[in-house]
Amino acid sequence: MSLTKCSKCQSKAVRSYARPGRTIRYRNVAAMPIPDSFPIPTCSRCYAEFFEPSTLEALDLLLHQQYLEQLRQRAKQAIDILMLHISQRRLELLIGLSQGYLSRLRIGAGNPSAELVSHLAMLAH
Repeated sequence: MSLTKCSKCQSKAVRSYARPGRTIRYRNVAAMPIPDSFPIPTCSRCYAEFFEPSTLEALDLLLHQQYLEQLRQRAKQAIDILMLHISQRRLELLIGLSQGYLSRLRIGAGNPSAELVSHLAMLAH
């Protein structure tokens, strides 16, 4: 395996590493965990990570499903909190959602938009 030159420290020590504990900003999530087995070109001297377009495309495919699952989970949590104070039907009427939509989100049967999840979280707060 040939090593590439690091643009930060100028050492010839960049190679792809897969390791646990890494995160990346993805859409409106500040710290989405990167799968432990995903290799990212990293300098072994200064530990700078380099996200090339091909790396970002492959990572986007992996993170998209994780992102949707996180939106569903956050929507469910917000709805559960709101249910302590208002009925689902009343909330649907107030925010202009179709009948039964919050129920479908609560059981994980739909994909809520990031905007709806944000609004539900603000209301729950």
